[in-house]
Amino acid sequence: MLFYLKIILKLLYIMRQYFTFRSLLVIMSLLLNFNLYALSVTVHVETAGTLSTLIPSANKYLITNLTLSGNLNGTDIRYIREMAGRYYNGSSTVGKLSILNLANTNIVEGGNYYYSYDSKGFYTKANTISGGMFTNCSNLTSIIIPNSVTSITTLGYLTTNSFYYSAETGPFANCTGLTSFNIPLKTKILDNVFGSCTQLIEFIVDNNNPNYSVINGILFNKDVTRLITYPIAKTDIIYTIPNTVTTISAYAFQGCTGLTSITIPNAVNYIGNLAFYDCIGLKELNVSEENTNYTDVEGVLFNKDKTQLVLYPNAKSTTYIIPNSVTSIGYAAFYHCTELISITIPNTVTSIGELAFWYCSGLKSINVPNSVTSIGGNAFRNCFSLSFVSISENITSINDGTFWHCTGLTSIIIPQNVNSINYLAFGMCTKLGEIHSKNAIPPIADSYSFDAVEIATCKLFVPKGSLSAYRIADGWSDFTNIIEEESTAISQTIASNIKVYAEQDAIVINGAELGDQISVYTESGALLQNTKVSDDIIRINVPTNHTYLIKTTGKTFKIAL
Repeated sequence: MLFYLKIILKLLYIMRQYFTFRSLLVIMSLLLNFNLYALSVTVHVETAGTLSTLIPSANKYLITNLTLSGNLNGTDIRYIREMAGRYYNGSSTVGKLSILNLANTNIVEGGNYYYSYDSKGFYTKANTISGGMFTNCSNLTSIIIPNSVTSITTLGYLTTNSFYYSAETGPFANCTGLTSFNIPLKTKILDNVFGSCTQLIEFIVDNNNPNYSVINGILFNKDVTRLITYPIAKTDIIYTIPNTVTTISAYAFQGCTGLTSITIPNAVNYIGNLAFYDCIGLKELNVSEENTNYTDVEGVLFNKDKTQLVLYPNAKSTTYIIPNSVTSIGYAAFYHCTELISITIPNTVTSIGELAFWYCSGLKSINVPNSVTSIGGNAFRNCFSLSFVSISENITSINDGTFWHCTGLTSIIIPQNVNSINYLAFGMCTKLGEIHSKNAIPPIADSYSFDAVEIATCKLFVPKGSLSAYRIADGWSDFTNIIEEESTAISQTIASNIKVYAEQDAIVINGAELGDQISVYTESGALLQNTKVSDDIIRINVPTNHTYLIKTTGKTFKIAL
């Protein structure tokens, strides 16, 4: 305030020769009132949804310190977000609100949705700080939540009976100005709701709170058996979890980019989904030999009998061969392994979890063996370099967002047993030029299954005799170029016991008989080289960013490298 007074007095001194004393007093009064209003405002909202009538739009972007009481619904929260610098859709406003006191308010159901993410609108739930509520409000430096709140969660409530769950929807996610947080006595935190709060260093919990303990700024449940969240502004790059901890919550270490090593004690028997989300510096996970639930092999985390690959830290080498003991690849197991270029999945693996390879932006190709019967949603989302995928013949459904935003994908073969292609399965695959669907009955799809694919130029190859079915089927009829092909035509990458797939800068042939002739042609039919099979696995190095035809024992394969 003193700063503003000094400016006003200086202006008065400069302009005194041009204005009367009375005029100067009027100007000073207006300026003082303006800045006082901008600094601090207290408002009571008797009827939920009416905040915008109590703080006119002409003034809402001037307030820096706001104290509210009364009842707030989704419409009011949306207005507060705008004051704090963010519209409901996450785009920026010129709002300056940095200090927000909601201690004497009640969150009630009703009103408009306050936040939109992934085409879904989030609504308020009574006595709950829910997903997206203050997400990306980086102007906020201090917030006091309502004393009446009983839970804080990343869940975004779409309706009374449905919700959306994501790491990006934490109610305080990306509140990068937030330095401390006070947890009321009645409140329960259902998961880590502070993702990427890069300045958060302190949690304040009353000693009488029956739910939580804070040790060196790290939030645990009261008896220190569950690690809830580790503030990402901590300076530690190596952390040893206390021996009392049995559970590491979902997103517990989210955004701890400086964390390089962590030791998991014997008592830990559960690690929540994406517990190490965005820990892009994590190189090493250490598990004691006495732990009966987990084991680490060269820093890669498995369950004890090594049948499930739980987590592969981001900073490991560019290639990795999954052990033959593994039967399942866990949820987000390779999340954000941006250096990973090549991965070998053995035929012991039967399932690939959701988000398993999400954001493996360097991964160029992948062969999913026929042993795999299920691939979780978003499994290869944001694998920008992925140009070739061999999908297991036993997959029946390509789930939501499985290949979303794989902008390097130029062609795809959809096996005969696939009967559904779900929401955004190939969304944003903007370079997809060929789709080979092997099912004579068009898999169930809709316009969003291939969202942003250039359907006017992308060639859709379908089995002979099924052209008319595809031309009228939802999700397929929009393609301009639908072409019938014989079932024995190129594009088959698995025939008999032979598998042909791309791996880094080579074509790999697996399962051909010794002495068999292998011929490699360009897509236009020019012969590049001939070779004879001399081992179980043959690697043929060829230039990348091309499509090749491989012929052997009367079979023809098409591979994009």
